[in-house]
Amino acid sequence: MAESTRNLNITPEEIESGKTMAFVAYLIFFIPLLMDEYRNNKFVMYHTEQSIVLLIVNIIFSIISTVTCGIGLILYVASIVFLIMGIMNALGGKVTPLPLIGQFGEKFNLVK
Repeated sequence: MAESTRNLNITPEEIESGKTMAFVAYLIFFIPLLMDEYRNNKFVMYHTEQSIVLLIVNIIFSIISTVTCGIGLILYVASIVFLIMGIMNALGGKVTPLPLIGQFGEKFNLVK
């Protein structure tokens, strides 16, 4: 697992004001992207990146599970675990990437 090389410099104020919207990002990722107030919040955009990666992984898991029936339940459980971990990180004010997949969120470059 590759470590992030970027320095986010997220302030405690951004974390406190963005916890709820960071949570919402895991449920409906594009909502924070539509609101200017939250597009400038690095904490919210970080969790939006993570939720987009999770969405892409869920699509890949869905394709895999339709092709191979046996592994579908395992992949479904893994995606639920990742979702819960992301929500817990957002509500806890943590800037921690999701295991195995979170490192790819940096590619979206939403945190400026």
